[in-house]
Amino acid sequence: MIVLRPPQKITFAQMRSSGVRWLLVYCADYHCSHSTTISGDRWPDEMRLSDLEPRFICSGCGLRGGDVRPNWDEGKLSASY
Repeated sequence: MIVLRPPQKITFAQMRSSGVRWLLVYCADYHCSHSTTISGDRWPDEMRLSDLEPRFICSGCGLRGGDVRPNWDEGKLSASY
């Protein structure tokens, strides 16, 4: 039997080396569309963003799991002020 696993995402160290410290977290249910932005400072450098995804619980619909991504626009926003 073939077991499909989601791809591993970058580590926090890789994200931080790009100058990004904030995360975008989206609900795993595309019907919900709830999202939020949170700081990634509390997690260690060696942790992968994909390791966090099963830990999130949507405050909109209650579903466990999320899509965690670096907030790449963070650098653009801070550079414009």
